[in-house]
Amino acid sequence: MQTLHLRAESKTIETIMGMLNQISQKGEEIEIIDNLIYNKELQMISKSLSQIEKGQTKEHNEVWSELLK
Repeated sequence: MQTLHLRAESKTIETIMGMLNQISQKGEEIEIIDNLIYNKELQMISKSLSQIEKGQTKEHNEVWSELLK
């Protein structure tokens, strides 16, 4: 799946959203991400990459053990 970032006037956005709704009703998979979600995901990815670089990650089994306590 590809990603498209779009900046446009309100009227243009409404037109594009209408087209996306039509496409999704035909069964195509479309995910809409607004600026708030995009920025939050970017922060989480950046934090995760930083933790990986610093060796601050846990093994899968260690996490499950903590969750199951």
